[in-house]
Parts: sequence; C-alpha cells; structure tokens
Amino acid sequence: MSKQISKDNREYWLKKLSDKFSDKRQAIESLHQVEINEQSQKNFPIFKKRLGIEKDLLNYLKVEKDFNDYSKNHQRRLDEKREKVMKFFSKVRDKLKSWAETRKSWNEYDIPKYDYESKLFDLSDRVENFLKHTCKTETKEAFYKSKKGKEIQTLDELEEKATDLLHSDMIGSEVLSQISMIAKQTNINMTIPQNTLKELPSK
Repeated sequence: MSKQISKDNREYWLKKLSDKFSDKRQAIESLHQVEINEQSQKNFPIFKKRLGIEKDLLNYLKVEKDFNDYSKNHQRRLDEKREKVMKFFSKVRDKLKSWAETRKSWNEYDIPKYDYESKLFDLSDRVENFLKHTCKTETKEAFYKSKKGKEIQTLDELEEKATDLLHSDMIGSEVLSQISMIAKQTNINMTIPQNTLKELPSK
C-alpha cells in the first residue's frame, strides 16, 4: 500500500520550500535593486504625468503654501483657507482613489487623508511619498515581467509547480524526489535525506 506524506511532514516541506524560494527570490531581487531604483526615479515624472494629476497637485501646492504661510502669522482667515486646502486636496485624493480601483498594487488605505485638525499641512510631502512608492512598485512589477526579470518569472513558476506537487495525490517519495529536481533547476540547495525517502515507499 502506497504511503502518502503525513500532514505534519507536508507542512514541514511546504514551509521549507517557501523559505528556500523566498531566500532565492530575495537574492535575485537584491541584484537588480539599484537598477530598479534608478529606473523608478527616471519613471517618476512620466508616472505623475500619466496619472493626470500634475495640474491638480500644482493647484493644491499653491493653496497649501498659502495656508501654511498664513497660519504662522494670522488666525482670523484660517477657516477660509482651510476650506480651500480641503477642496483642492479632495480633488487630488479622489483622483488617486479612482486610479487605485484599477491598479492591483495600489492600496486605497495608503492614500494620504485630509486632517481636519491640522494647523500646518504636510499633505504634499505625503502624496509625493505615496506616488514615489507606487511608481517604484509598478516599475518593479514591469521589470520582472520583462526579459530581464525572466529569472524571477521562472522561479515563481517552479515554486508553484513544487507546491502543487506537495498537494497532489502522488506517492510521497516521488513528490520529494521531484521537488529536489525542481530545486536543482533553480540552484536552490534543498537536500532531502535518504532515510526520508526510504520511509516513503515508491510502490
């Protein structure tokens, strides 16, 4: 009677498999990090222009600066200027929220929010940081979908294949042997002890 991998044994190999592929993925990504950072900086002006919010940001920056300057010296017109800040920032945020609906890598909750109690605003910096982060994320995703990112694509495909094997109905020894062969294709060192294979009969 064929012996399948036990639940505990399967969980052990799933974790080991995930850790090994994660380490390999991080090693590959670290090799390309400098290039991705440089490309992200080059892409950023075009990225903001493509989103169509440059005019809105410029309008917002004017009222933010006006508000901050005024707040330092005068109090009597703060409410009026606060309304302007909220109005123009709302246009920026609404547009970003609209973009977030169509972009998987964007998280709507990361988009900066208007603070009704703030005395001085830093929304422009927070929006800029948010845009830089999302631009870098999209640049990274595009990079790894290109020919230069083929190694990560292959790694993802092989990890999926190995994970599928662990959840298959194949005999345990065959599963671990095939996982070992898959690991070799990625130059991942995953040694499966011979006594483990012996304990999982192939027939």
